Amino acid sequence: MDKSISASYCKTLAALLSLAVLGYLLYHTLAGGSLLAANPYDSYSLQAQNWLNGHIDVENGASYSWLELAIFNGKYYISFPPVPTLASLLFVAIFGTAPANLLIIIYSLVSCTAVFQCVRHLGGTPSACCFWSIFFTFATNLTELSRTGGVWNQAQALNLALCFVALWCLLAGRNNLSLILLTLAVGCRPFSVVYLVAAGLYLLWKGHKAFRSTLLSLLPGILGVLSIAFAMMAYNAARFGNPLEFGHNYLPEFTESEYGQFHLSYLLPNLLQLFRFPTINQQLAFEFPMFNGFLFFLVNPIFAVWAVRLIQERKSFVFRQAVCFSVIPFVLILLALCAHKTMGGWQFGARYTLDMLPAVLAAFGLLKISSFRFWEQYLCAAGIIINVFGMIFMLLQEMS
Repeated sequence: MDKSISASYCKTLAALLSLAVLGYLLYHTLAGGSLLAANPYDSYSLQAQNWLNGHIDVENGASYSWLELAIFNGKYYISFPPVPTLASLLFVAIFGTAPANLLIIIYSLVSCTAVFQCVRHLGGTPSACCFWSIFFTFATNLTELSRTGGVWNQAQALNLALCFVALWCLLAGRNNLSLILLTLAVGCRPFSVVYLVAAGLYLLWKGHKAFRSTLLSLLPGILGVLSIAFAMMAYNAARFGNPLEFGHNYLPEFTESEYGQFHLSYLLPNLLQLFRFPTINQQLAFEFPMFNGFLFFLVNPIFAVWAVRLIQERKSFVFRQAVCFSVIPFVLILLALCAHKTMGGWQFGARYTLDMLPAVLAAFGLLKISSFRFWEQYLCAAGIIINVFGMIFMLLQEMS
């Protein structure tokens, strides 16, 4: 590639990231200078502290009543998969805690960079790369979610970053690294196993004419996947006696529930909540549902773009690939999320639906989407406005 063209991409990306950093600094200034402050809901720092002290349970767990701690055989445990703790471990070892509010911003910037590079691999111009990276990150619920590094937000933001980088690796031909990154994503959000399986099947389908050599070329990645999976399953078994149990089933919220954490009876009510509209009161002020999500493509309009683009390609051969490796993962994760007892609790927007964004980016890769249209610019701008509003709205809710 011509050096001047490459420099243009680098300058565009640098400008985009610098503006994003400025935006986050301005938000944390409004929040009282909270960028480097310890976050009271940062369970991963607590888990890292206990690891360093030689414990897999949480010492004095009963004193952390505001955290979601699993209770099993009289001991308290962090009820979330462990991979985000690895990112906190070095900070905790040096400083005693991790800058959770800063870490989640880093995860968001990584996501932004990964989308930029994906579109670049698809032949997009610097402006197109910039546009789509903004649309997938700062015009989605990730903007509001990344304002504070609570345990739930960290898990979703790091999962998204790992999945987006994995897709970048797929487009760049670094298939083994892609599989390893997706396995780490499962250690943030377990439903990302759908993407891991989809990526594995895609690579085998793509190389099916030379199946043996394809399988051999993927052997390092497969061994990496198995090693990471074994480590996470052994950790689960050591805590709960079950290699597939990371702790949520032992939260009081679910042990005291009639149907537990997952049940088909939750499916339709939760799905309907994702189509709730905000309302306008007599003072012409918006009123947003504050619990368990609302109209998910209002805060994530990229889903509307995805649907339209898929419909437009319905007669092409590549549409069948998009159905297999984008639509099916999207639907499976959506149904799994809705089968959960809640749709994310107290929030702005529908934060759980961020877990479906990698399926959308996968469709962009399969359909070779790089250019953008006017109506897509409009939706992107609307997404930025509503999610920046969401950041300030939630800050005011916390301060009231």
